[in-house]
Amino acid sequence: MKAVVLEKFGSINNLTYKEVPAPVPPPGTVLIKTAYAAVNPYDRKIIEIFGNEMGVKVPVIPGSELSGTVTAVGEGVTQLKEGDAVFGTLSTFGGCFAELVVAKATDLVKKPEALSFETAAATPVAALTARKVLFETAHLQSGQKVLIHGASGNVGAMAVQLAKLAGAYVIATGSGKNESRIKKLGADEFIDYTRQDFSVIVKDVDVVLDTIGGKTQEASFKVIKQGGWLVSIVQPPSEAEASRYQVHATIIYSGPDTEQLSNIARQIVNGDLKVNVEKVYPLNEAIKAVNAVKEGHRTGKILLKP
Repeated sequence: MKAVVLEKFGSINNLTYKEVPAPVPPPGTVLIKTAYAAVNPYDRKIIEIFGNEMGVKVPVIPGSELSGTVTAVGEGVTQLKEGDAVFGTLSTFGGCFAELVVAKATDLVKKPEALSFETAAATPVAALTARKVLFETAHLQSGQKVLIHGASGNVGAMAVQLAKLAGAYVIATGSGKNESRIKKLGADEFIDYTRQDFSVIVKDVDVVLDTIGGKTQEASFKVIKQGGWLVSIVQPPSEAEASRYQVHATIIYSGPDTEQLSNIARQIVNGDLKVNVEKVYPLNEAIKAVNAVKEGHRTGKILLKP
């Protein structure tokens, strides 16, 4: 089969498109013919920066989010069968930038017929991350006020929609060119970070979702009411600042949650949630795709198609 293999950490240019042996699914797993694989920021970070620290061994096939069709079933798997359309995010790093992928059956959800393979591949990481921030960590309630940084990105855009569906008052930051789209997704207020200072405009929010880090994160502490939450997906917040402002602050990492992913899929099919795919690259252009994610300012998911 064809796959994209990382031979050495440190550079996106170390990715190689090549022929490799097709995997065989061990017990508890299934073999998937990949329809689409998603490219995420953490793929780039592991390739360039954190691979050794995370215990990833090279050579490795990157990618941990996909959609596709089950072509073989390992011993002990009863919930999936050959021919099932599935999607999900994997509990271990890697394997998805390939024509065939082995995945734990417990990481996958059956794809509703009305959900396209493209949308399915673009959904799990962003939706499950946004949901974990808002509801499992910050316990966002109807009537509360939430500030979402980077609302035009994948996690941010999903968070805007989920927060609005939950009855929250949503304040979103982003580039002015994305204002119309983000308001259509449900933002009550939009702040153009290129010409407005959110820390002057916003006050007494219950929850801040930080997808930016750095100075944006630092300035966010003072807009949160006492007892509120700052939850980051990019950088551990300062414990000293959290104590100073008497707020909760943490960083979260997302993983598989098949029950919630099934619920999210139903919401997409019902039209309650929208997922945007910005561009699909052929698998042999993985270097271009990962570089596009590295550049940032994405307004939708970057996918690879074998």
